[in-house]
Amino acid sequence: MSPPYENLAFQRKVNSALTAVERILAIEKKPLIAGDVEHTYGAKYELVNSVSNVAIIAYMNTLEKLGLDTDVLNEIDCDTPTTLRFDASTTCKFLEKKIVDVPLGNSYTETTNTKSTGILGNTKTKRASKVVQHIEEWHYKVETSWCVSIYSAVDVAQKRVLKLRVGSTTLIAQSKEMPLPKHKDHGPIELSLTWLMQQIDKTPQLTSNFRVNVEESTTKTPRRNTATQNAIEFAYLLKVWCERVSTFVSNFGLDMLCRHNPAIPTEPKAKNSLRNSNNLGQKIFNPVLPLMEEEGEEGDAQKGDAGDIEHKSVLKLHCSSSEDFILSPKDITKLLNEHVRSMSTALAAIKKTFPPDTEDNIVAVSEASLLLCTAHLSNLCSNFLDSMAYVENLMETQLHNAIGKRITPDDLETFVKFHNARLLSPMPQPFSHAVRRPEHTPVGLVSIESSDEDHKCIHTHTRAVASQATLNMPLNAATTLELTGKQYLHGWLNYRFEMHHKDYQLVSRARQFSAYILVVGTMTGPNSIAPKDFIIIQNKDEIMIPLLLNELPTAKEFKDAIKSLSPEQQRFARAYRSMQLQSSVFGCVVIQIKPQLEVLLGLPQNALDKEMKLTQDLMELFTEYQVGSDLLSYNGRSDGVALEDKLDNVRKNVKAVTDVIDGEKKKQMELAKARTDMAVEQKVQNWTEYDDDEVEERGMRAAPMMAYDMASSAPISTAAVGSRFGSGLRAMALTESVPSAGFSAKVDVQQQLQQQQQRRTRIDSTADFKGRTNTSSDIGTSIAKSDGVDFTLLPQLLDAAVEKSDEASALRSTIIKTGQSWVRNRQENLLSGLKLKRLGTDELKQETNKAKDLLDALSRSGSLAIESSELHVIVAVTHCFEKDIIGTIIQDNINPIQKIESSTLLFASAIHGVDARDLIKDKSELNRLKGENPLLLKDSESIDEEDEFTRLASC
Repeated sequence: MSPPYENLAFQRKVNSALTAVERILAIEKKPLIAGDVEHTYGAKYELVNSVSNVAIIAYMNTLEKLGLDTDVLNEIDCDTPTTLRFDASTTCKFLEKKIVDVPLGNSYTETTNTKSTGILGNTKTKRASKVVQHIEEWHYKVETSWCVSIYSAVDVAQKRVLKLRVGSTTLIAQSKEMPLPKHKDHGPIELSLTWLMQQIDKTPQLTSNFRVNVEESTTKTPRRNTATQNAIEFAYLLKVWCERVSTFVSNFGLDMLCRHNPAIPTEPKAKNSLRNSNNLGQKIFNPVLPLMEEEGEEGDAQKGDAGDIEHKSVLKLHCSSSEDFILSPKDITKLLNEHVRSMSTALAAIKKTFPPDTEDNIVAVSEASLLLCTAHLSNLCSNFLDSMAYVENLMETQLHNAIGKRITPDDLETFVKFHNARLLSPMPQPFSHAVRRPEHTPVGLVSIESSDEDHKCIHTHTRAVASQATLNMPLNAATTLELTGKQYLHGWLNYRFEMHHKDYQLVSRARQFSAYILVVGTMTGPNSIAPKDFIIIQNKDEIMIPLLLNELPTAKEFKDAIKSLSPEQQRFARAYRSMQLQSSVFGCVVIQIKPQLEVLLGLPQNALDKEMKLTQDLMELFTEYQVGSDLLSYNGRSDGVALEDKLDNVRKNVKAVTDVIDGEKKKQMELAKARTDMAVEQKVQNWTEYDDDEVEERGMRAAPMMAYDMASSAPISTAAVGSRFGSGLRAMALTESVPSAGFSAKVDVQQQLQQQQQRRTRIDSTADFKGRTNTSSDIGTSIAKSDGVDFTLLPQLLDAAVEKSDEASALRSTIIKTGQSWVRNRQENLLSGLKLKRLGTDELKQETNKAKDLLDALSRSGSLAIESSELHVIVAVTHCFEKDIIGTIIQDNINPIQKIESSTLLFASAIHGVDARDLIKDKSELNRLKGENPLLLKDSESIDEEDEFTRLASC
C-alpha cells in the first residue's frame, strides 16, 4: 500500500533538514539521523513511538488550520467512528448575450474632392476607415462552493462544517452551448479519522498517546506490528485524501481558465496561479524525522519532561521514552513549535499574495490556504512513511554490515549443509549414488542436481531399509518383474523463499562400455512401484530428466479450507488428499545389466566383466531382434566346466543366432536386388520401341536425377541392360527403375517391423503361461509376508506429525514427477564428441520400448528375479517462507536457520524412525534445542505413548 521507498533520497532530505534542526535546538545539540548513532534494538521501538507521536501532532496542527481546533476535538466521541469530508458543487447560469466589435487590423483611406467658389478654390477631404468583426459573446455566471466538514458514525446530515467557501466568476464563451452543466455535485472525498482520534488522550489535556505494544503476539519488529501498521495505513489514506482534494481545486481553477474565451482577451479573475501556495508550502518546517542523539548528551532531569517550554501545538507530547538515544520531549516540543510558527508564516504570506474571499472570485485566499494545508499534510505523510521504511532498511543495512554481504538462498543452503553435518548423526548425504557391484568399478552415477550453472547435488536423509520382500514392478499387462535388490529411503527437505522456485533434474551417467537400466515411477504400496519411464544408459550417455515439484497445501491450510464444507464434501476432500499424499512418494530403480545377464545365461558371477563385445551383442539381440534367452544361454549342466568353456559356448550360440540374422539380411538384400534387376529389364524391353535419337534425348533429360535416385535405392545390377543398347537408353532404364526398387525395399522393411511387433506381442501374451507362475494371489501373499516399510504411508503420517508441531504452516508435502523435456548427451562413436539432443515424445517411447524388451529378456518375462537392482524411494517436503530471505529475517523477524533446523529434526526423525533427540550428535546442543523445540525434544520419561509415526517408520 505504501509508495516505493528511496533510501538515498530520503537520507539526503533528512540531512538537509538537520541544518534547520540545529538552528532550532540549542547550540550544543547535534542530533543525527538514526543510522549514524550507535543504539540498542529497543531504541528502534522508541524511535517509532517518537516519530509516530510527532506525526500525529503535526497532522493535528495542520488540520487545525482547516477548522479542526481544540473545541471540536473535545466534542468528538473517540468511541464513535469519525469521518472527515470534502464536498464541492458548481452551478452555471446564463447572464446575457453581447455583440463585441473586434478590429481585424485592416484599414483603408478614402479621399473626397469638394468644389468651392471661394477664394481657396477646390478642397480635398481624407477619411480613414477600419475593418471590424462583430462577434457574439455569451456570458455565464459560474459559482463554486466547497466545504470541509466532520461527522460521526453515518449521520452526514448532522455534520459540522469546519471550513466553507462560496465563490463566483463570469465565464465568457463564443458559443451558445453552455460550457458547464447547470448544476453538478462532485462526489464527496472522505477520510476516516477514527484511528487518529483514538491516539488522542483527553485527560487531563489533549495528548498524543501512540505506543507499540511489544508484548503483543503480532509484534514482530518496530515496523511490523499492529500499531505501526495502522499508523502507516492512516498516513497512506490521509495522503491520498489530500492529493485528491488538491487535485480537484487545482484542476477546477485551471478548467475555468481554459474555458474562458472572450472576444477580446482579458485577464480573468481566475488567473491567480495556485503554484505560489505550493512554493510557500515548501518553506514550512517538517518535524517528522527519524532523529537520535548520542547517549549522555543531556541530563536525565531534562530528559523526562518538556519543562517550562510553551507548546503551541494542538496536542501535547506524551512523555514515556526510557531510551537515552531518543530526542528529549523538550527538544521535540521546540521542533513542533517551529512547525506551527512556519505554517502560520506561510498562511500569512498567502493572504498577501491572493485576493480576499469575495464572491466575484473563485480562486482566493481560502483555496490557496486549502492547497497549502493539503500539500503540507501530504509531505508529513510522506516523511512518516519514509521514516518507517528507513527504520526497517536500517536493520537490513546493519545485518549486511555484520555479515559482510547480502544473504542469498544459496548462502543459506551452504550454511545449512555445514550446520547439519555438525549437528546430526547420521548427517544428510548427497543424493549421488554410484551404480556398482561390490568390489567393482562403478558403471555409472545417478544423482539429483539443480538445473542452474552450479549443478549442486541435493542432500537427503538416507536410510537403508532392511526388507526381505521383493519389489514388484509391472512391465506390461502380462509381466511383472520381481526385484530383490537393496532398498533405500531418502528424505529430501527442500525450502523456498517467497514464490522463487529452484529447478532440479535427475541426472544419470554411464561409463564407456558400461550399461544399466533406469526406471522412474511412483510407489503404490509397500512392495510395488508403478513405473512411468524406462531408459537404457550406456557408453558415456548422460541423461538429464527434469523434475517437477508440486507442493500440496499444509495440513492446517487443508483443515481451514474444508471447515465450511458439507460432510460429504469433506470426506471427498480427505480421500483425494490421501491419494495425493500416497502418490507423492517418488521411486527410482537402477538395474545392472551384466550381473543379470550372467544369471540369465547360466554363467558364473563376474564372467562378463571383461566381455565387452559379447555384452553389446547380447543387448543388441535382445533389444533389436527380441531373441529368446534360451537360444543364447549356456547349454551344459555340469558345474565343473571351466569359465572359458562356458563363455565359448555362449559365444557360439550368439554367433549362430547372428549368422542366421545375417543370412536373412543377405537373402533380403538379394531379393531386393533381383526385384530391381527385374524392373530394369522390364524398362529396357519397353524402350526398344524408340529410335536412337529419341532415346538419346530422353536419356540426357533423365541423367541429372540418376545420382540422387541411385543413392537412395537398393543396389542395381546393370548386366541385364546389355551392351547393345545406347548410353541414353541405359540411363533412362536405370532412372525409371530406381523408384520401384526403392519402394520394394521400403515395403520389405515395413513388413519386417510388423513381423517383429507381432512376435513381441506373442511373447508378451504367452509370458504369463510359459514363464510366470505368481499370479495376483501370489502377489497378495508376498505383500502380506512383507516386513518392510510401507513407503506410501510416510507422507500421511508425516502430515499428521507436522500438524502437531509449530511448523504446521510451513512444511508442505511435495509430489515429484518427471517432465517431458529430456536431454541426452551421447557420443555416437569413439572418434566423435558428445552431442546434446532433446528427446521428444516419440523418441522417449522408443527408448522405453527398448528398455522394456531388454528387461523382458533379462527376467524371462518375469520368471527370473532380478537381484542386481537398487530402489531409491524419495519422500520430499518443502519448508515455505512467505517472503524472500531478507524479508523473512528483517520484516517477519524470523530466523530461517532455526525454522529449518526444527523442520530438519522433525523430518529426519520420521525418516530414520528414531526420536529427534537421538539424532543430535553434539549433546551440548541438546539443551539449546530443547528450549526452541520443547515438544519435539521432550524427554522419554514424559512420553505417555509411542508416537505412531516413529513406531511405523522404525519397522
